[in-house]
Amino acid sequence: MIPDEWAPSEATKDRLFGLASKGVLLTITIWALFPIYWMVFNSFRTRFEIVGGDPSFTETSLHYQNYIDMWSRVDLLEYFVNSLVIASTTTGIALFIACLGGYAFSRYRFPGRQYVGASLIGTQLIPGILILLPMFMLFRTIHDTVGIQLIHTYQGIIFVYTTFAVPFAIWMLRGFFDTIPRSLEEAARVDGCTRFQALFRVVLPLAAPGIAATGMFVFLVAFNEVLFASVMARGDVTPLSIGIQQFMERDQNHWGEMMAASTVATLPILLIFVLFQKPIVKGLTEGGVKQ
Repeated sequence: MIPDEWAPSEATKDRLFGLASKGVLLTITIWALFPIYWMVFNSFRTRFEIVGGDPSFTETSLHYQNYIDMWSRVDLLEYFVNSLVIASTTTGIALFIACLGGYAFSRYRFPGRQYVGASLIGTQLIPGILILLPMFMLFRTIHDTVGIQLIHTYQGIIFVYTTFAVPFAIWMLRGFFDTIPRSLEEAARVDGCTRFQALFRVVLPLAAPGIAATGMFVFLVAFNEVLFASVMARGDVTPLSIGIQQFMERDQNHWGEMMAASTVATLPILLIFVLFQKPIVKGLTEGGVKQ
Protein backbone atom coordinates (compact mmCIF):
# COMPACT_ATOMS: atom_id res chain seq x y z
CA MET A 1 0.00 0.00 0.00
CA ILE A 2 1.08 3.60 -0.71
CA PRO A 3 1.86 5.59 2.44
CA ASP A 4 -0.50 8.45 3.14
CA GLU A 5 2.30 11.01 2.87
CA TRP A 6 3.00 9.83 -0.70
CA ALA A 7 -0.62 10.01 -1.82
CA PRO A 8 -1.43 13.04 -4.01
CA SER A 9 -3.44 15.80 -2.40
CA GLU A 10 -6.91 16.78 -3.53
CA ALA A 11 -5.51 19.91 -5.18
CA THR A 12 -3.06 17.78 -7.16
CA LYS A 13 -5.83 15.42 -8.22
CA ASP A 14 -7.97 18.33 -9.37
CA ARG A 15 -5.05 19.80 -11.30
CA LEU A 16 -4.27 16.47 -13.01
CA PHE A 17 -7.94 15.95 -13.84
CA GLY A 18 -8.10 19.45 -15.33
CA LEU A 19 -5.00 18.83 -17.46
CA ALA A 20 -6.36 15.49 -18.66
CA SER A 21 -9.72 17.04 -19.55
CA LYS A 22 -8.05 19.83 -21.49
CA GLY A 23 -5.91 17.29 -23.32
CA VAL A 24 -8.95 15.27 -24.34
CA LEU A 25 -10.83 18.38 -25.47
CA LEU A 26 -7.80 19.59 -27.43
CA THR A 27 -7.50 16.21 -29.17
CA ILE A 28 -11.20 16.20 -30.10
CA THR A 29 -10.96 19.78 -31.36
CA ILE A 30 -7.96 19.00 -33.58
CA TRP A 31 -9.67 15.86 -34.86
CA ALA A 32 -12.80 17.86 -35.78
CA LEU A 33 -11.06 20.89 -37.29
CA PHE A 34 -8.32 19.15 -39.28
CA PRO A 35 -10.60 18.20 -42.25
CA ILE A 36 -11.68 21.84 -42.51
CA TYR A 37 -8.07 23.01 -42.38
CA TRP A 38 -7.07 20.44 -45.00
CA MET A 39 -9.92 21.58 -47.29
CA VAL A 40 -8.93 25.24 -47.07
CA PHE A 41 -5.23 24.41 -47.36
CA ASN A 42 -5.68 22.36 -50.53
CA SER A 43 -7.89 25.03 -52.08
CA PHE A 44 -4.74 27.14 -52.50
CA ARG A 45 -2.65 24.36 -54.02
CA THR A 46 -2.27 23.31 -57.62
CA ARG A 47 -3.47 19.95 -58.88
CA PHE A 48 0.13 18.79 -59.20
CA GLU A 49 0.83 19.62 -55.56
CA ILE A 50 -2.30 17.76 -54.40
CA VAL A 51 -2.00 14.56 -56.45
CA GLY A 52 1.80 14.58 -56.63
CA GLY A 53 2.14 13.17 -53.15
CA ASP A 54 3.41 16.35 -51.45
CA PRO A 55 3.20 15.44 -47.73
CA SER A 56 3.52 19.02 -46.49
CA PHE A 57 0.74 20.15 -44.15
CA THR A 58 1.83 23.79 -43.91
CA GLU A 59 4.23 24.85 -46.67
CA THR A 60 2.68 25.81 -49.98
CA SER A 61 2.57 28.76 -52.35
CA LEU A 62 -0.83 30.41 -52.47
CA HIS A 63 -2.64 29.84 -55.78
CA TYR A 64 -5.89 31.75 -56.10
CA GLN A 65 -6.64 30.39 -59.54
CA ASN A 66 -8.82 27.62 -58.10
CA TYR A 67 -11.26 30.23 -56.78
CA ILE A 68 -11.47 31.75 -60.27
CA ASP A 69 -11.69 28.57 -62.35
CA MET A 70 -14.36 26.92 -60.20
CA TRP A 71 -17.02 29.40 -61.39
CA SER A 72 -16.41 28.69 -65.07
CA ARG A 73 -16.07 24.91 -64.82
CA VAL A 74 -19.27 24.36 -62.83
CA ASP A 75 -22.36 26.59 -62.53
CA LEU A 76 -21.90 27.00 -58.79
CA LEU A 77 -24.03 30.13 -58.48
CA GLU A 78 -27.13 28.37 -59.81
CA TYR A 79 -26.54 25.39 -57.53
CA PHE A 80 -25.98 27.69 -54.57
CA VAL A 81 -29.25 29.54 -55.23
CA ASN A 82 -31.07 26.20 -55.52
CA SER A 83 -29.69 25.10 -52.15
CA LEU A 84 -30.76 28.37 -50.52
CA VAL A 85 -34.28 28.12 -51.96
CA ILE A 86 -34.69 24.48 -50.91
CA ALA A 87 -33.17 24.89 -47.44
CA SER A 88 -34.96 28.17 -46.65
CA THR A 89 -38.37 26.93 -47.79
CA THR A 90 -37.94 23.66 -45.92
CA THR A 91 -36.96 25.53 -42.76
CA GLY A 92 -39.93 27.88 -42.95
CA ILE A 93 -42.52 25.15 -43.52
CA ALA A 94 -40.98 22.80 -40.95
CA LEU A 95 -40.83 25.51 -38.27
CA PHE A 96 -44.45 26.54 -38.84
CA ILE A 97 -45.70 22.97 -38.47
CA ALA A 98 -43.30 22.19 -35.63
CA CYS A 99 -44.33 25.25 -33.62
CA LEU A 100 -47.94 24.11 -33.66
CA GLY A 101 -47.07 20.46 -33.04
CA GLY A 102 -44.51 21.19 -30.32
CA TYR A 103 -46.95 23.51 -28.56
CA ALA A 104 -49.66 20.85 -28.67
CA PHE A 105 -47.34 18.23 -27.17
CA SER A 106 -46.24 20.66 -24.46
CA ARG A 107 -49.63 21.97 -23.39
CA TYR A 108 -52.21 19.30 -24.13
CA ARG A 109 -52.74 15.82 -22.70
CA PHE A 110 -54.43 13.48 -25.17
CA PRO A 111 -54.72 9.70 -25.54
CA GLY A 112 -51.62 8.12 -27.03
CA ARG A 113 -49.51 11.22 -26.43
CA GLN A 114 -46.47 9.28 -25.22
CA TYR A 115 -46.68 6.79 -28.09
CA VAL A 116 -46.94 9.54 -30.68
CA GLY A 117 -43.98 11.33 -29.10
CA ALA A 118 -41.93 8.14 -29.16
CA SER A 119 -42.83 7.58 -32.80
CA LEU A 120 -41.47 11.04 -33.64
CA ILE A 121 -38.08 10.04 -32.31
CA GLY A 122 -38.41 6.60 -33.87
CA THR A 123 -38.57 8.12 -37.34
CA GLN A 124 -35.06 9.46 -36.85
CA LEU A 125 -33.75 5.93 -36.34
CA ILE A 126 -34.80 4.77 -39.82
CA PRO A 127 -31.93 4.94 -42.35
CA GLY A 128 -32.73 7.18 -45.29
CA ILE A 129 -31.66 4.55 -47.79
CA LEU A 130 -34.61 2.38 -46.70
CA ILE A 131 -37.07 5.15 -47.59
CA LEU A 132 -35.41 6.39 -50.77
CA LEU A 133 -36.81 3.78 -53.17
CA PRO A 134 -40.37 3.74 -51.72
CA MET A 135 -40.44 7.54 -51.83
CA PHE A 136 -39.23 7.55 -55.43
CA MET A 137 -41.85 4.98 -56.45
CA LEU A 138 -44.55 6.99 -54.62
CA PHE A 139 -43.62 10.12 -56.58
CA ARG A 140 -43.70 8.15 -59.84
CA THR A 141 -47.14 6.79 -58.98
CA ILE A 142 -48.44 10.28 -58.16
CA HIS A 143 -47.14 11.56 -61.50
CA ASP A 144 -48.68 8.68 -63.46
CA THR A 145 -52.00 8.94 -61.61
CA VAL A 146 -52.73 12.65 -61.22
CA GLY A 147 -50.01 14.18 -63.39
CA ILE A 148 -48.20 16.07 -60.60
CA GLN A 149 -44.43 16.07 -61.17
CA LEU A 150 -42.49 15.74 -57.92
CA ILE A 151 -39.20 14.23 -59.08
CA HIS A 152 -36.52 16.80 -60.00
CA THR A 153 -38.71 19.68 -58.82
CA TYR A 154 -38.55 22.15 -55.94
CA GLN A 155 -41.83 21.00 -54.46
CA GLY A 156 -40.77 17.36 -54.48
CA ILE A 157 -37.43 17.71 -52.72
CA ILE A 158 -38.85 20.28 -50.29
CA PHE A 159 -41.65 17.84 -49.42
CA VAL A 160 -39.07 15.11 -48.73
CA TYR A 161 -36.90 17.31 -46.54
CA THR A 162 -39.89 18.70 -44.65
CA THR A 163 -41.14 15.18 -43.98
CA PHE A 164 -37.92 14.27 -42.21
CA ALA A 165 -37.39 17.64 -40.53
CA VAL A 166 -40.80 18.08 -38.90
CA PRO A 167 -40.62 15.19 -36.35
CA PHE A 168 -37.20 16.27 -35.11
CA ALA A 169 -38.24 19.94 -34.99
CA ILE A 170 -41.42 19.10 -33.04
CA TRP A 171 -39.42 17.17 -30.47
CA MET A 172 -36.92 20.01 -30.04
CA LEU A 173 -39.53 22.75 -29.79
CA ARG A 174 -41.55 20.74 -27.30
CA GLY A 175 -38.66 21.05 -24.86
CA PHE A 176 -38.45 24.80 -25.39
CA PHE A 177 -42.18 25.30 -24.88
CA ASP A 178 -41.98 23.31 -21.64
CA THR A 179 -39.65 25.97 -20.21
CA ILE A 180 -42.24 28.74 -20.65
CA PRO A 181 -44.53 29.09 -17.59
CA ARG A 182 -48.18 28.41 -18.24
CA SER A 183 -49.05 31.37 -16.01
CA LEU A 184 -48.00 33.76 -18.78
CA GLU A 185 -50.53 32.24 -21.16
CA GLU A 186 -53.20 32.25 -18.49
CA ALA A 187 -52.56 35.94 -17.87
CA ALA A 188 -52.89 36.62 -21.60
CA ARG A 189 -56.15 34.64 -21.70
CA VAL A 190 -57.47 36.71 -18.80
CA ASP A 191 -56.63 39.87 -20.77
CA GLY A 192 -58.82 38.66 -23.63
CA CYS A 193 -56.41 36.74 -25.87
CA THR A 194 -57.56 33.59 -27.58
CA ARG A 195 -55.45 30.44 -27.48
CA PHE A 196 -53.84 31.28 -30.83
CA GLN A 197 -53.27 34.90 -29.87
CA ALA A 198 -51.55 33.81 -26.67
CA LEU A 199 -49.40 31.42 -28.72
CA PHE A 200 -48.29 33.98 -31.31
CA ARG A 201 -48.06 37.01 -29.00
CA VAL A 202 -46.64 35.46 -25.83
CA VAL A 203 -45.26 31.95 -26.29
CA LEU A 204 -43.51 32.22 -29.65
CA PRO A 205 -41.62 35.44 -28.82
CA LEU A 206 -40.37 33.86 -25.61
CA ALA A 207 -39.39 30.70 -27.50
CA ALA A 208 -37.55 32.66 -30.22
CA PRO A 209 -34.06 31.42 -29.19
CA GLY A 210 -35.26 27.83 -29.32
CA ILE A 211 -36.96 28.38 -32.66
CA ALA A 212 -33.74 29.91 -34.00
CA ALA A 213 -31.71 26.92 -32.82
CA THR A 214 -34.18 24.46 -34.31
CA GLY A 215 -34.33 26.37 -37.58
CA MET A 216 -30.56 26.33 -37.78
CA PHE A 217 -30.42 22.56 -37.50
CA VAL A 218 -33.19 22.11 -40.08
CA PHE A 219 -31.45 24.51 -42.48
CA LEU A 220 -28.11 22.72 -42.12
CA VAL A 221 -29.64 19.31 -42.78
CA ALA A 222 -31.51 20.54 -45.87
CA PHE A 223 -28.52 22.50 -47.17
CA ASN A 224 -26.04 19.61 -46.85
CA GLU A 225 -28.26 16.61 -47.69
CA VAL A 226 -26.91 14.37 -50.46
CA LEU A 227 -28.73 11.02 -50.53
CA PHE A 228 -32.23 12.11 -51.59
CA ALA A 229 -30.93 15.04 -53.64
CA SER A 230 -28.77 12.72 -55.74
CA VAL A 231 -31.91 10.88 -56.91
CA MET A 232 -34.74 13.44 -56.69
CA ALA A 233 -33.08 16.81 -57.33
CA ARG A 234 -31.32 16.86 -60.68
CA GLY A 235 -31.48 19.22 -63.61
CA ASP A 236 -32.72 22.73 -62.90
CA VAL A 237 -33.07 22.11 -59.14
CA THR A 238 -29.64 20.55 -58.53
CA PRO A 239 -28.40 21.74 -55.11
CA LEU A 240 -24.84 22.67 -54.28
CA SER A 241 -24.18 19.42 -52.44
CA ILE A 242 -24.73 17.53 -55.73
CA GLY A 243 -23.42 20.12 -58.17
CA ILE A 244 -20.07 20.24 -56.45
CA GLN A 245 -19.53 16.61 -57.43
CA GLN A 246 -19.22 17.69 -61.07
CA PHE A 247 -15.59 18.57 -60.40
CA MET A 248 -15.01 14.81 -60.47
CA GLU A 249 -14.81 13.86 -64.15
CA ARG A 250 -14.20 10.54 -65.82
CA ASP A 251 -10.61 11.26 -66.84
CA GLN A 252 -9.52 13.46 -63.93
CA ASN A 253 -10.63 15.08 -60.70
CA HIS A 254 -10.22 18.80 -60.18
CA TRP A 255 -9.34 18.58 -56.50
CA GLY A 256 -8.15 22.15 -56.08
CA GLU A 257 -11.31 23.65 -57.54
CA MET A 258 -13.45 21.22 -55.55
CA MET A 259 -11.73 22.25 -52.33
CA ALA A 260 -12.17 25.93 -53.23
CA ALA A 261 -15.87 25.41 -53.98
CA SER A 262 -16.31 23.48 -50.73
CA THR A 263 -14.67 26.34 -48.83
CA VAL A 264 -16.98 28.90 -50.41
CA ALA A 265 -19.99 26.67 -49.68
CA THR A 266 -19.19 26.71 -45.95
CA LEU A 267 -19.11 30.51 -45.74
CA PRO A 268 -22.93 31.05 -45.56
CA ILE A 269 -23.25 28.48 -42.77
CA LEU A 270 -20.33 30.05 -40.92
CA LEU A 271 -21.87 33.50 -41.34
CA ILE A 272 -25.21 32.32 -39.97
CA PHE A 273 -23.49 30.80 -36.93
CA VAL A 274 -21.58 34.03 -36.28
CA LEU A 275 -24.64 36.26 -36.63
CA PHE A 276 -27.02 34.04 -34.63
CA GLN A 277 -24.57 32.52 -32.17
CA LYS A 278 -26.15 34.01 -29.05
CA PRO A 279 -29.78 33.00 -29.74
CA ILE A 280 -28.69 29.54 -30.88
CA VAL A 281 -26.62 28.89 -27.75
CA LYS A 282 -29.34 30.37 -25.55
CA GLY A 283 -31.96 28.20 -27.20
CA LEU A 284 -29.91 25.02 -26.81
CA THR A 285 -29.36 25.66 -23.10
CA GLU A 286 -32.95 26.67 -22.37
CA GLY A 287 -34.39 23.61 -24.05
CA GLY A 288 -32.81 21.29 -21.51
CA VAL A 289 -34.23 22.95 -18.40
CA LYS A 290 -37.88 22.58 -17.39
CA GLN A 291 -39.40 25.30 -15.29
